[in-house]
Amino acid sequence: MTFTNCKNSIYIPEEILIGILLRLPVKSLVRFMCVCKSWSNLIESSSFIGRHLNRNVKNPGLTFLVGLQCTEVKTKIRHSIFSNETFKATCLGMGGFGLYGSSNGLVCLSCRRLDLNCPVTICNPSIMKFVRLPVTNVSCHPDYKYRCALTFGFNSRLNDYKVVRLVTFILGKKCNEVEVYSLSTNSWKSIGVIPPRINSMGWHSGHAVSNGIAYWIMEEGEDYSFHLVSFDTGSEVFEQVLLPEAIVEGLGSVEREIQAYKESVCLLQCERSEPELHFGIWVLQEKCLNKMHTVVIPGMWVWPMPLGFKTSDELLVDYVGKKGEIYLAIYNVQTKQINETRVRLPKHCFLESDSLDTYVESLLLLKGWSTQTRKNMLLALHCIRGTRNIGHTLLSNETFEVRFTILFTIGD
Repeated sequence: MTFTNCKNSIYIPEEILIGILLRLPVKSLVRFMCVCKSWSNLIESSSFIGRHLNRNVKNPGLTFLVGLQCTEVKTKIRHSIFSNETFKATCLGMGGFGLYGSSNGLVCLSCRRLDLNCPVTICNPSIMKFVRLPVTNVSCHPDYKYRCALTFGFNSRLNDYKVVRLVTFILGKKCNEVEVYSLSTNSWKSIGVIPPRINSMGWHSGHAVSNGIAYWIMEEGEDYSFHLVSFDTGSEVFEQVLLPEAIVEGLGSVEREIQAYKESVCLLQCERSEPELHFGIWVLQEKCLNKMHTVVIPGMWVWPMPLGFKTSDELLVDYVGKKGEIYLAIYNVQTKQINETRVRLPKHCFLESDSLDTYVESLLLLKGWSTQTRKNMLLALHCIRGTRNIGHTLLSNETFEVRFTILFTIGD
């Protein structure tokens, strides 16, 4: 590919140009697509998008995608997606949808109260493009009652992004149904064979994806035992691990109790004993859950709560100050040091602890998918708006300064 056909331009060797562009943020690259056709073709090429993503993933300066729920009733507030404003201005009408996974710059959004009629959307907030997923293959009699779990992640073996939907029927019929969406084919596939024992269980809590494997905590009704159930989106094989009693006693103490951890997953369990918070980190290793860390955070005004991992050793926590203000901090499980970042959330907002994930900029979905205004992007979700407003904020992991004030906005 040559780059000499840009009018009134100075010749730049191809490798030097590519090296420069790879270091630029997504916002700049999208603007530079307007320079000339050759630049546009380069930036939207799959090879450039892959190289740009790989560079960003290897960069330790990832960001957090944080959900904020704002209790004050205000008029609609608009902000630019690349605003540099502070947290003090962070509140917007978002209502009713939740975050079900983030991978390589793509996030999965759907209704907070899931049912089979809820639309599911995969979005790239950096370039404001999205994919509206097809309707579900799961059929349900009007009299049946069920619970849904949704999770999203990347399968590197297949080089594909997957959404896994687990449906547990609790009235009308007692069974589970699983279907998997593939971004490469833009279609759902029903999983026809579920092991009988897992099929007799019901989804209890939690969801996560690690290395293309989806995980949930499920309960077996006959003996009231709890299991960590996994489903490999590549081989389509289910497995289960019985939870130790020590974990069962603390189920539900952390909203996002299943977390991707290194090359596996871990379970977070609170063990409260005044004046300090203890919580255990149980890691799945060779089909067994082992307690790898006991985290002790010296007493603060109110117990801090674990939110999710920044890196394999750094855990994001939130805590409440003496005047009720909410702060974010990072705890290193190896050095046992806590870094009080002093990032304070708005007084009228609090964290949605089940709407937090790491985030990295990417150009995925740049070519061949829908591009919409912010208003239409939100309307594409068709989620029921509640009485409270939910905002999503991107925070820098290195400095904890606000990189993007919001993820989405709503228009008139």
